[in-house]
Amino acid sequence: MADDVPPEFYDMVDRFIDLANELTRDHPTSRVSAVIMFAAARYNAHCLLALDPDARDNREAAVSYFVEQYRSMLEDNIDWLTQSRPAPDA
Repeated sequence: MADDVPPEFYDMVDRFIDLANELTRDHPTSRVSAVIMFAAARYNAHCLLALDPDARDNREAAVSYFVEQYRSMLEDNIDWLTQSRPAPDA
């Protein structure tokens, strides 16, 4: 994970993960994962529209940015988790 990220960033991440773990008590993990992705997409669309007066014109650039960021974060987390956890028994 990035060294220049303030600790409160990860505290906020942990709050979302705690909520996701709570939701998996009553819903399949795959459903909770889909809900988190949908919520992130909706919130990021809201932020784009709220912060960019030319959001319609900048739609493709914004989508590319968010997709790149998600891909990078997902790859980083897969790498981090596979290094920090033992492999499951096959």
